[in-house]
Amino acid sequence: MTSHERVSDEQLAEQLSYYSRRAGEYNDWWLRRGAFDQGESENAVWFHESGVALDALAALDLGDDVLELAPGTGNWSVHLAPRATRLTLVDGSVEMLAHNPAAGQPHVRTEIADLFTWDSAERFDSVVFAFWISHVPRERLASFFARVGSWLRPGGAVFFVDDLPRAVTSPHVAGVAGQTMTRRLNSGDTATIVKNFFTAGELTGAAAAAGITMSVHETGRLFQYGATVTAAGRGAG
Repeated sequence: MTSHERVSDEQLAEQLSYYSRRAGEYNDWWLRRGAFDQGESENAVWFHESGVALDALAALDLGDDVLELAPGTGNWSVHLAPRATRLTLVDGSVEMLAHNPAAGQPHVRTEIADLFTWDSAERFDSVVFAFWISHVPRERLASFFARVGSWLRPGGAVFFVDDLPRAVTSPHVAGVAGQTMTRRLNSGDTATIVKNFFTAGELTGAAAAAGITMSVHETGRLFQYGATVTAAGRGAG
C-alpha cells in the first residue's frame, strides 16, 4: 500500500479490533512497562516529554462541557474529568473503555461508536483527542476536522497529542507501509492499523479549513501536540 492509496473500511475495522484486543496491555506502553521499559534514562525522557504535553493541556481553557474522542484506557481522561462539569467519552471499543477509570464517574457519559461515522447535534466547549489523529487516514483528515469544528460552541477549544515518527522504532512495531503500521500483541498475533505522521502544516491547514486556528508543537523527540481555539474564541495555551 502506497501513501497515496486510500484506507478501506475493512482496514479500519481491523484497527478497531486490534485496539479491543490490546485493551488489557495498552497501559504497558504508556507506563513504560514490560517490553516498553527502555531503561531509566529513556523512560525519564518519555515521562518528561509527556509531562510537557500534559502541561499544555493544563494551560488550555477547556470550559465546562468536554468531549474526548478515542479516550481508550483513560490516560488523558483522568486529567480531563476533574476539570469538566460534564465529560463525554466516545470510543469504538467497549474493551478499552472498560479499563478507563474516568468512565464510571457520575458526570462522565460514555458512548460506544465508530469515530469515522459518529456525529452529534450537541455542542461542546472543547474537544480533546490523544493518540488518535495518527490513526485517521489522510483522505479523511479534512472531513475529521470539519466534524470537530461542527461540535464546538463558538470560542470552543481543541487539544490533541500524538506520536512523532520515532514511534516506528517501538518494540511492538512489526512493519510500516504507506499509511499503515503492523503491530504485534503480547500474544504474538499481529494486526495492521492506520498510522500517519502528519506535519504541523498539514494539521493546521486542515483545522483552518474547518474554521479552527491551531498551533502545533513538538515536545522534543517523542510527541507532537496542538492547542487551539476557534477564531472567535478564548485564548489557548
